[in-house]
Amino acid sequence: MNSGGQMLVSVIMSVYNEKEKWLMQAIESILNQSYKKLEFIIILDNPDNKKLNDIIKFYNKKDSRIRYFVNEKNMGLVKSLNKALGYAKGEFIARMDADDISMTDRFEKQINYLNNHPDVDFLGARCINMDEDGVELYRDAIIPADMKLIKSCLVNVDFVNHPTWFFRKKCSDKNNGYREITCAEDYDFLLRLITNGFKLANSNEFLVRYRIRRSGISQSNSLQQLLYSKHVVKMYKDRVKYGVEKETVEDLKNIKIDENEEKKYSKALEGLSKSKLYKKKNELYRVSLILKSYMLSKYLRILLKDITVHKLKKVMSR
Repeated sequence: MNSGGQMLVSVIMSVYNEKEKWLMQAIESILNQSYKKLEFIIILDNPDNKKLNDIIKFYNKKDSRIRYFVNEKNMGLVKSLNKALGYAKGEFIARMDADDISMTDRFEKQINYLNNHPDVDFLGARCINMDEDGVELYRDAIIPADMKLIKSCLVNVDFVNHPTWFFRKKCSDKNNGYREITCAEDYDFLLRLITNGFKLANSNEFLVRYRIRRSGISQSNSLQQLLYSKHVVKMYKDRVKYGVEKETVEDLKNIKIDENEEKKYSKALEGLSKSKLYKKKNELYRVSLILKSYMLSKYLRILLKDITVHKLKKVMSR
């Protein structure tokens, strides 16, 4: 859709249990974008949360660009995002999370990039990671920007932050939206974009302030996320090699999560996340945290191996 020389951007966001202040900051960061031609599709996936409902209604009355929908019952993130995609009218789709903050010029920069690179279909960016109070913790490292390196590195690490996504609508149309893969639906989406022939790129500008929740560092599904991510990579490799998936989304049900290993991995992952806070501040302590985490969980050793290969590919590409 093109009006007045500008193309419509459809921003999709699912809301569930975010703090009221966070939601307000997220909404205002979209409404205050320097790029004005947008529709903001908000799905409330927690119909019983009256406070969040009231906040969204308040902004909806103030700004007609908001299109607000309430699920009759909790549907989960994947179904809510697919519902939002179904409502989207824009030529471009932007993702947003209800506890993050987009930089004021985020959409302007992203749409300018895609307009200047008509062969590129998808654009990610880097994040400034902050704590629950909005205090900066650390900044994302440089991420692969060209398609060849992105394609190579994505088989090791999902490094494209979901809340930074900006893509042409034809991407989600061809992908038929997200698939029901808990904790790895975005990773699967990216890998399917590649096998569907789309070209991906990344901006190394910081366009989103990403909120790290205390409950998110040691989340109970962290091992599930790792194992499911390995599964979607296997499906991707099968598509590339055989043209079809030898293993399916249904096979995810056969993946068993050992409770003891889950606890050890979550604790190790918490230590690894904590180590990022000491980069250049206390290098010795940072290394000790990494080593302790490395020894604690065999699954963290798998993750660190993937991260190391990812870093080596970036270095070798320079």
